[in-house]
Amino acid sequence: MKRGSPAGGRVGAGFTLIEAMVVIAIISVLAAIAIPAYERYVAAARAEAVAEEFHAAISAVADAISGAQAGQATLIAMQDVQGTPPTAPAAGAGVPVLSYRVMDPVAYATTGGASPISFAYIGSSGTTFAAPSYCGEVDIVGEGVQAPATTAGAWVYSGIARSVYLSVGVGSTCGADPALGQDIIHAIVSNGSSASVPVKDSAGNIVSACLPGVAACYAEVGSNGAVTP
Repeated sequence: MKRGSPAGGRVGAGFTLIEAMVVIAIISVLAAIAIPAYERYVAAARAEAVAEEFHAAISAVADAISGAQAGQATLIAMQDVQGTPPTAPAAGAGVPVLSYRVMDPVAYATTGGASPISFAYIGSSGTTFAAPSYCGEVDIVGEGVQAPATTAGAWVYSGIARSVYLSVGVGSTCGADPALGQDIIHAIVSNGSSASVPVKDSAGNIVSACLPGVAACYAEVGSNGAVTP
């Protein structure tokens, strides 16, 4: 029989307890670094999504006002109720440019939680800004429905003589995730949808600044199609 070396007895052996503990410790450290970084990446991506939705709403309003100069009537967004399943508009009743099927990607960050159904876009009629109920909710305030259309929401009709107002829930509205609320503010200011300082629109109205600590950021599209900011 050949004599084996002392190391020969370890051929095919598994990890020792110490080796396994070292591997587990390394994995734990990597996870502790990677998981928070991934969570921040996801939050930043969602903040960008909200900023894009707000920007899309502003563009839709500007396009609608341009169309109104050619006699076109446009429903920007339906007057849905958060938490209530949407009802598709009847044929000929008016189909919104901003889909009522798009859900708010960050409604969960609202203080006290959010409804299971949380729309990204809420349309209404009036002459001033609306205060969004949920983090990431985009509100559009335009003209009211006119016959023969029957779908309530934010409309733009031929001959519009006033501004359309837009707001989005950010900052303190995202009380369950303050960092996300600030990420949304940063994303909205970065893409030019709202300003970090108060600005005047074409009619001399002041549009509030989009700053840390606010509950909403704003934009205004005048009857001539001019966007503020």
